[in-house]
Order: sequence, then C-alpha cells, then structure tokens
Amino acid sequence: MAAFSLKWPSAARPARFTTPYDAATGQAGIYAPAGTDIVAGAAGRVITVTDKVVLVQSGGYTTTYSNVRGCVTVGQEVTIGEMIAESLGPESISIMLQQALDISKVLTPPKTDAPKTYVRPLVDRLRVRETPVDGTPLAQAYVTDILESLETAEETERKIGVEGQWLQVRTPGGVAGYVACQYIQASAAPAPLGNILGMNLDIYNRLGRPDPAQMKGIGWIRVKFNVSLDPDRPFTTDNSSGRYGNTDIVAAFNRHRPALEPYARAGIKILMVFTHQLYGEAAGYNWNEMTTAHWRDLSAKYADFARRSVELWKPTGIVHAYQIWNEQDTEPGKGRAAVPVPPADYGVLLAETIRAIRTVDTATPIITGGHCRGPDAGSTYIRAALRAMPPDVRPDGIATHPYGRGVKGHVFSVFGALDEEIRKYAAVLPGKPVWITEWGVLGRQGDVSIAAKVADYATGFMRICRGGLAGPVAAACWYAWADGMDDGYGLVDGNGQPKASFCAPFLAL
Repeated sequence: MAAFSLKWPSAARPARFTTPYDAATGQAGIYAPAGTDIVAGAAGRVITVTDKVVLVQSGGYTTTYSNVRGCVTVGQEVTIGEMIAESLGPESISIMLQQALDISKVLTPPKTDAPKTYVRPLVDRLRVRETPVDGTPLAQAYVTDILESLETAEETERKIGVEGQWLQVRTPGGVAGYVACQYIQASAAPAPLGNILGMNLDIYNRLGRPDPAQMKGIGWIRVKFNVSLDPDRPFTTDNSSGRYGNTDIVAAFNRHRPALEPYARAGIKILMVFTHQLYGEAAGYNWNEMTTAHWRDLSAKYADFARRSVELWKPTGIVHAYQIWNEQDTEPGKGRAAVPVPPADYGVLLAETIRAIRTVDTATPIITGGHCRGPDAGSTYIRAALRAMPPDVRPDGIATHPYGRGVKGHVFSVFGALDEEIRKYAAVLPGKPVWITEWGVLGRQGDVSIAAKVADYATGFMRICRGGLAGPVAAACWYAWADGMDDGYGLVDGNGQPKASFCAPFLAL
C-alpha cells in the first residue's frame, strides 16, 4: 500500500473523516457538503459513472467515489486533482479503495487424484489373494484382464516383474487383493465401454422395431442392413417378383434410416450387420457350391458395396460399429439362415471389406461376424482367418454367439460356462473386447412358464459379461425383442405384450 497514495478528494474544509473506515464495507466517510467539488485522488481511467457513483482505475487499484454526481464519462483519462464529480450531500461522500491481486498466487487449485496405474497378468488363473503370500484366494485373473493397481505409480513400477514382491490390485469385477509381481506386466488403461446390454431388432418384422421408450435400459441395438430385400414386392416361392436380390443401396438406406434414427435420438448405439444380404443374393452365387475362386470374386464386389453403404451412413453419425457377415463358421449343410465361409476365404473377404470401409470411415469399429461353434472350434476358425489376412489389417473385435452358455450348471447353459468362451476369443486379439452379438434362449417361444428362469439365466449371463474376469465385453445383444422374430425367446410375446416375469427384469440388468 505504501507505493500508492490518494490526494484528498473533497474541496470542503476542514478536511476530516465523517465516518471511520468500516472493514465490513471497505468504505470511509469524508466531509463534503452538497455541491462540493470532488477531484480525482489519483490519475487513472474512469470505468463507471452512475447517478451516485464514479469509479476510477489507477493501475492495479480502483477508487470508488459514492454519493456523488459525476461530471466525467466512461473511458475518460483523468489526472490527480481533476474534478470528476460534486457531492450530493447533505454532509459527506464515501470513498473505497480496492487493489487487484494476481489470482494465481492466492487461488489454490483443488487437488486432483493421481492417475491410475494398470497391470495385466502374464499367466492365466493368477490368484488374487486377500493378503500377500499365503492369503485366502479371492479371485482368479487371466491374461486378458486389466487390473487396477491400488499402490502408487512409483511403487507399482518398482515391483512389476520382481520375484517376492506383491502388489495390491483391483480386478475388473471389483475384487481387491494381492498378486505376485513376478507374474504381472504393465498395461494401458481399459477402454470405457458404457452400457453393454443390447437387443437384436428387425425393421421388417411387425414387432421388430419397438418404440425406443419401451427399451429404456438398452445400450445397443443390432440390426441388419438388408439391401437384397425389397419389402414392397410380394413374396413368391420362385422370387419371380424380384423381392430378393436387389442392389439399390440408396433405396435400402432410405428405408433403414428413418427406422433407426429414433433409437439414436434416444441414446442407443447401433451395431449394423453386413451379411450376405448386403450383396450376394443378387449375383447368382450358389452358396452350397462356392469355391475359393467364387469367394474371391464375391469379396471385391462385397467390399465395394460395404464402402458405398458406409458413405451413406457415416454422415448420419448414428452407426457405432459395423459387423461383417454372420455365423461364417457355421458347419456346411447345417446353417438355416447363415452362409458358411471357409476360414481363409473369410479372412480375404474381411480384410478387403475393412480396407474398403476405412477409405471412408477411419474410426468406427469393424468387428467379425458372430462365431457360433463355441470357444474351441470358433477360436480356431478365426485364428485361421487372421492368418489369411495381411498383418496390417485386423478387425477391432471378435464377435460370438454363445447360445447355451452362461452360469455353469444353469438349465439354459447346457454347453458350459460363458467365461470360457469370452476368455478364448479375447486371447485371439489381446486388448480388444469381445462382442456378443447374439445370445438368448431358442425354441421356447410362447412358453411363459419359463420366463422367470430365463430372467435368472440372463442375470447370471450379464454378471459374467460385466465382471470382466474373462475379458472385456463391448456389447451383449439378446436375441430377440419379440416372439416371432425367428425362434428367439422375446421380451414381449407375439402380441407385443411384455412378459411380466422377464421383460422388466431384463431391462433392469
């Protein structure tokens, strides 16, 4: 304050304070009967003039003259002793001096949490113990799991890979415990996946495109972009009407877009499937007699159709992932709706399609079709397909259809544990999530007596998906919304009525 001083502003004498300085208001009163000239106590720029106040800024200080009638204008530069106002009286004016401070020197930012550190097991079934060395095992971690370190980054870095050291971690399922450091390595943070609960819809089925308001709780929908089908043409057994085999991508886009936009506006992500009905039915291929030469011929045309489709969808911003083909690992002669592809031929088709899409859209995830032959045959198939692909082209995830899997021992888990399937597919592309693009109960439509058991099955299934002990799951799409959509057990019956013991519990998962 010693570096700044004010000339006495009132021309009235004797010069005296009428009101002592008040710390509560920051003001003091100075003797100045009505009509007294008030001068600038310091040179500066006028920043405020009202019918009762004049403010003059002098560098880092602001002087407020109150109970005055100003005779200056905003922006005017004044000198010391220059008249700026006259007193309104009856006896005094008020004056206040404020100093601007460097806020960065007095304002302390809130403390932020230290960045989290993550590690990954080097071996499967790594025990997570309650205490180091001989503590009670609480959980098992696999090479696909990302564990959050509960110790400092410095301690974590010091311990990683060191025999005899133990690190406190938290598993993806929320279990906190200790792991042996010789069996862990540093890892990047897991990607946030959001609400993974999904649903298969069909815009051409009378119950297959429900009001989004009915689907509160669903994070994803999976829909097929069907170019081949023209629903405006009648069905004929010999397809003489041309109902199937169409190639008008724009017409298909114009049918699908208005059907899908309401879901996007409701905050639901869209997984779009390109099956053999994107392109193939129109080309006269006999799916039962395909050779490698046929598949190579198809792949180039199919990839071009995918590129042209994405050119239309990308500007809409409503598609969050693309899936290429469906149940391509189906055994020949056993697929009712799926078209099987030899793994090497699928690898070529997948690679060409990914490359074609990436010329238009460099960011949206592209995943494999859903594998349906289980964790062993299915993972063997996709490894063979990957070997046929150029090393610089890879899908962003592997999809599976684990029908008959869930909590081991459940009546609807006749093929075994779901976590085994997730774990084996996750190991094919480490660091990439597994996509479950179809799951559910088949062949029991209309049987309301099992609704509660189906709800129990779904609860256990989603608990495994979200637990993360087997690996991250990006989406888990139930098949399907309604009875009558093929043979899946729907949340609603054939009349569109919710199944009381299943619909609400499922949407609450």
